[in-house]
Parts: sequence; structure tokens; C-alpha cells
Amino acid sequence: MVAAGGGIHLEGASSVPGFSRLQLLPAVIGAAIIVIVYLVFTTGNYVVHYYQLRSDERELRQEIVDLGAEQEQLTAVRDYLESDEYVEEVARRTLGLVRPGETLVIVSGTDALPSATPAATAVAGAVHDEDWWKALFVPTATASP
Repeated sequence: MVAAGGGIHLEGASSVPGFSRLQLLPAVIGAAIIVIVYLVFTTGNYVVHYYQLRSDERELRQEIVDLGAEQEQLTAVRDYLESDEYVEEVARRTLGLVRPGETLVIVSGTDALPSATPAATAVAGAVHDEDWWKALFVPTATASP
């Protein structure tokens, strides 16, 4: 079944009625482009999501380190508050108690109320509700005159 042009033509071969192969080629190329664009888009989304997750993981690991340091500070404060040193200091300063054999001396000055220094006022204004304990127990660097 050789055609006059020298090519092979099979009779009874199925073909889409009304369409030639050249007419289907743009549709196939268009479908391939759509599939490629879809694959590139979804791959891009997965890559962006991956890097966002990595960034979140780094931030969470840093937060864990920061919270660990804060836990150590809080544990040190708790241990100090449970110590005999703290109990004795509170008893002496707040309650005015003395040990047996000691004499309590109260010094009165001419000023009825001590004036607040600018540094103390600045420290008091810098205390936040969540970090109130740091102002009491964590040593801060103070400028000496």
C-alpha cells in the first residue's frame, strides 16, 4: 500500500475525522506548556515552603536557647529565695530582727524622705511586668561617677 508520492499509507488506519496532525500539534504543545507551568509553579511553592520552614525552625531553636537561659536565671533566683541568706536578709531589713547577742542600731538622718536619684528613676521606669524579677535579682551595670 504505497501511495503515489512514495509514502506508505495504510487503508483503514484510524485518524480523527476532520483534523490533521498539524492541526493537533498546537493543542498538544499548549497542553504540554500548561503541564510544565503547573509543575514549575508547584515545585516553586514547595521550595518556598521548605525555606520558610527552615527559617521557622532556626527561630524556634534560638527561642529554645533563650528560654533555656531564662530558665537558668529563674532557677538561680528560686534557689536564692529558698536560701537562708535571703531569709536572714529579709528578716534583718524588712522586719528589723537581729540575732541573739547583736544590737540593733537605728540611724536617723535629717532628711525625712530620701530623694530618688535619676539612675534609680530610670531603672524603675524600665521594669516591665513580665521581667519584674530581673530588676530585683539580676545584677545590672551601673555607671559610677
